[in-house]
Amino acid sequence: MTEDPRLADPEFAAEQEFLDRVYSRLDGMRRSASRVAEAYDEVGRGGTHQARLERDIALENTHRRLAVLDVGQAPLAFGRIDLEVGGRPLYVGRLAVDDDEGDPLVIDWRAPVAEPFYRATPIDPMGILRRRHLLTKNGRELVGLDDEVFDATRADELGLIVKGEGALMRALDRERTGRMDDIVATIQAEQDAAVRAALPGVLVVSGGPGTGKTAVALHRAAYLLYTYRHRLASQGVLVVGPSSVFLRYIEQVLPSLGEHEVQLATIGGLKPSLRLEQEESYEASALKGNLRMAQVLARALRDRERAPRSDTLMTIDGLRLVMRRGKVAAILDRIRRRRGAHNAKRLAVERSIMDNLYARYRTALIAAHDGVMSHDDSDLDDDSGHDAAIAAALARGEAAPREWENNIRRRIRRLPEVRMLLDRIWPVITGAELVHDLFSFEPLVRSAGEGVLSKREQSFLLRERSINLRAVRWSEADVALVDEADALVGPVELAFPRISRRRGAEDREMLEAATTVISEHGLDNYTNAADVVARYRGDGDSGGVIEVPELRTFGHVIVDEAQDLTPMQWRMLARRAPNGSMTLVGDFGQASRAGAASGWDAVLKLLVQREESRLVTLSVNYRTPA
Repeated sequence: MTEDPRLADPEFAAEQEFLDRVYSRLDGMRRSASRVAEAYDEVGRGGTHQARLERDIALENTHRRLAVLDVGQAPLAFGRIDLEVGGRPLYVGRLAVDDDEGDPLVIDWRAPVAEPFYRATPIDPMGILRRRHLLTKNGRELVGLDDEVFDATRADELGLIVKGEGALMRALDRERTGRMDDIVATIQAEQDAAVRAALPGVLVVSGGPGTGKTAVALHRAAYLLYTYRHRLASQGVLVVGPSSVFLRYIEQVLPSLGEHEVQLATIGGLKPSLRLEQEESYEASALKGNLRMAQVLARALRDRERAPRSDTLMTIDGLRLVMRRGKVAAILDRIRRRRGAHNAKRLAVERSIMDNLYARYRTALIAAHDGVMSHDDSDLDDDSGHDAAIAAALARGEAAPREWENNIRRRIRRLPEVRMLLDRIWPVITGAELVHDLFSFEPLVRSAGEGVLSKREQSFLLRERSINLRAVRWSEADVALVDEADALVGPVELAFPRISRRRGAEDREMLEAATTVISEHGLDNYTNAADVVARYRGDGDSGGVIEVPELRTFGHVIVDEAQDLTPMQWRMLARRAPNGSMTLVGDFGQASRAGAASGWDAVLKLLVQREESRLVTLSVNYRTPA
């Protein structure tokens, strides 16, 4: 094989030799990690629960390490910094690599010491003398060097050689591929200011086509997870993209940056239980994204919290009980004013109804006792099922035994009339059920939409009812409506506190065990107890483009192509960033979706803002003709 003539250049040959050394070290690190993984696999899943948990966490940590070390054909080292003070140069790359003695060969691009590689300018060189870009083929083969020198005199004094015409111009001339494999090496100071902005608050990154907005979104996700690792370890970062194709595209970049706490999702992927198979008109889609739909859904739920049209009659132990319609309405009005989700207040409704019915039972029992006694007949127990002694005690104003009262309450609660009444006046319902029921019946749409939507707009919401909820075909615009409804009704488990408490106790026990194991093994920076419990529950991610578990919130949310989201979708995302920490990337000059928000000001009004929002405008277009 003919030797590459470029290797005759001592500068070029030295850098190639360095790359060979770095990749040799990387290959050794991968072999070591693979041996550890194989050893854990051979152990098997036997032993105590604690032992299995320890094995699974250690094995997961090893697999994460292997994934981090798998850089594929992306360049492992892509930059070099020579300092003004001289001394050993620093090489910048996708992840940190040390030599056998533990000394750094490559520093992680997100480390503070690497910051000058991205941010140094002739005005502010940040202590560096030369910035070199290593241009490679398939990562391992050096094909060129591009240097920028910030002090030519000092460079001459140190004998530094300058190569190339500048990294940016060379990058623009290189052959383009189907993936963004070189985004790290071509990031510029303008983009870097957005990438490294502080975590709190809302950061808006605006720019036209080709200005590198998506590169900023990806790098910001990795940078935040690196810089704020301890704060975000248990919360993670959510990256929302416009399509599953886009997510598969950027997925090739994020793992190579070594970050696996980033979750990728489309808007539809945030509600994975919904079948997104419904096509609908532009008008319907635009309407469903309109902020007025939040009011429509709130009114639709209010319509489900309604007193019956007449009194409810029931009989128990020969006693006739009447639940007055007016009393039910008063109970609902009082409980509706309380804070909290609909399902969480179901228990309060039930208790109030039961208190009223139990009081009526006592009154009826005392009346029956008094009537019997007036006829000088003490045989109350014979046919009625009443306890004469307790009836007499109640008639004397004495308190009923607690066991007796609890038994009567249970029996009243089990009456078909009571169960039907509760389900009619305050049903336990999911957000999907609320939306599906609303769209399936014209009277419900008319009631919820009156004064808010025109009759024509109301007609856009109607559709044929499905035989069951799982068979419903939803549109993409429906997703935000279901999420809004879920926020209004709350989890179904809130209506059944015993089940919720039992599940909570089990999770707390598992969290405690997982936390102990993670701490003992020093894995705090690599995984967290909540993720471990989720996997044991069967809620873990499935790899690739994962669907985000419902009701999860994040420490930071990044939105790409933000200009295409509707107000209702923004409300959906705001619920996932309750701390108000978000990065929004887009260009409203390219907005194309039905019902999209009108601009950044309109978007910011829909978000939680605990800090003043910041705007970064990207002005340099890096895109070249294909």
